[in-house]
Amino acid sequence: MIQAKELRYGNKVQTRQGEIITVQQILSNTIIYDTQINVSRDLVNARGSSKTAYSTQVIEMVKEADFQELDPILLTPKILEKCGLRNFIREEWILTIGKGHVDFEFFVEEGLRLRPPYPCRITMQYLHQLQNLLFSITGHELEVDL
Repeated sequence: MIQAKELRYGNKVQTRQGEIITVQQILSNTIIYDTQINVSRDLVNARGSSKTAYSTQVIEMVKEADFQELDPILLTPKILEKCGLRNFIREEWILTIGKGHVDFEFFVEEGLRLRPPYPCRITMQYLHQLQNLLFSITGHELEVDL
């Protein structure tokens, strides 16, 4: 289970059924991950009128998931590649952002952590943690193609 304070809009998580979803809204006990608006327009017959009239109905369809139904996505080399990171030497991974780059170390048992000049003892094990870190230090939204 993921706590609400760990998430922000745009984070990728998975449901217990294995569906990968993107957080759109965070509520007290749930998140909204899909919103669709259906608009229907029906012809209305008005007796005694020569004008054509229509009735329009707007229905918002919302998909919602309880926090207890959500699991984090574990970082793996395959997930890192889908996030745009490249592996150069052993545990070293690089993400290019604009004209710069961010260097990481990835150990399957421990997780992902920043390399110098931003050394970090804290490791990230889940995709939403990586998304949050990159957004906080670079202002860049991590593109994830899952």
